[in-house]
Amino acid sequence: MSLYEPTTRDVLPADRTSAAGNSDATAGVDGAATPGPRRRWRRPLIAGAAAVVLVGAAVGGTLVAQTKSVSITVDGQAQQVSTRSGSVEGALAAAGLTAGEHDVLVPAADASITDGTNISLNRGRLLTLTVDGQTRQVWTTALTVDDAMAQLGENSSDFALSADRGRSIPLDGFAVDAATLHTTSLTDGTGPAITLATPATTVAALLTEQGITLGAQDTVTPALDTTVADGTAVTITRTVVADVVADEPIAQPADVTTEDPNLDRGTTAVTVQGAPGTSAVTYAVTTVNGTETARTEVGRTTSVEPIATQVSVGTKTTLTRVGNQVFFNDTEFGVNWDGLAFCESTHNPKAINAYPSRGLPTYGLFQFDLPTWQSVGGSGNPIDATPEEQIMRAKLLFQSRGLEPWACRAAAK
Repeated sequence: MSLYEPTTRDVLPADRTSAAGNSDATAGVDGAATPGPRRRWRRPLIAGAAAVVLVGAAVGGTLVAQTKSVSITVDGQAQQVSTRSGSVEGALAAAGLTAGEHDVLVPAADASITDGTNISLNRGRLLTLTVDGQTRQVWTTALTVDDAMAQLGENSSDFALSADRGRSIPLDGFAVDAATLHTTSLTDGTGPAITLATPATTVAALLTEQGITLGAQDTVTPALDTTVADGTAVTITRTVVADVVADEPIAQPADVTTEDPNLDRGTTAVTVQGAPGTSAVTYAVTTVNGTETARTEVGRTTSVEPIATQVSVGTKTTLTRVGNQVFFNDTEFGVNWDGLAFCESTHNPKAINAYPSRGLPTYGLFQFDLPTWQSVGGSGNPIDATPEEQIMRAKLLFQSRGLEPWACRAAAK
């Protein structure tokens, strides 16, 4: 039966009214008789319908008055719910929600609600947190790892985390490893000191984290097993021992002279030009942070052999000696060298004209003054040279100037 359908009781007052007025309904104003049933039931039906409308309106108004619209926010997500319940718990039930043991519900489940009430439900999540090897389990309503760390009174930036700081924590829980970061400095060889925030607990772990390997000769300060703390300064000294090959000169050997009977006495000729050699020298070179600190020779090979200059010394001569006089028996270049020597010095290799009529003093077989003697490669004084060298220098002078330098040039023809 609907709340809005009339009942027997609803029309009972109308029936009684009709019975009381039954005799009046039989006569009209004009005294004519009218059908009784028609007049008897008209008013009660109208009264009954009005009663139903009033009852329905009253019930409907009561239902509308009992229904409330509330806002339920679950983990930050809001939804509107209509409910006839008078408590928070009932409103949650209307939304298909329940508050768990580790959830945070505001207001409390048994609190009364009115239209427009705001309900907040933050669901608990089990976080398994391992900090520096120590594990604990905590319930949190935080939605992200970063928020959970903040709820625990920790700054997530102080740790290296196994999960991204913005990672959502699922309802079925989550495990996070956290390692405390230490502010350290690291200097590798000649590189600049760099500041690091590292979760490494030892110097060795720090080097591994940074991908740094040590050579056989390298050292690190402090030692590898030293515990890393804020302010720890790690310095790596790079020591390298490497072979270096350098070319070094070998001195040219002393000249080697050989007598040549086909070369005029007093003359020489270079038959082989000498030169220094080269050695490839291997050194073990030690460098510390790029600076050489030691060098030790470990090997040497000759790459270019040195060569001595070969000099032929002439022994050929046509001269003859008669006492202190020297005769050449030589007419090379068409010059009568004996005639010239006789006129200049009477064949005397030690002849000196200290006071010539003009010019400087002259010396030897061909009476050289010292500047002229030097101009053809002579050294010292001509009288100290052999007769062979004196005629050799005279021939050199002739080749450049002819007979012009000698006053006795006519004797040479």
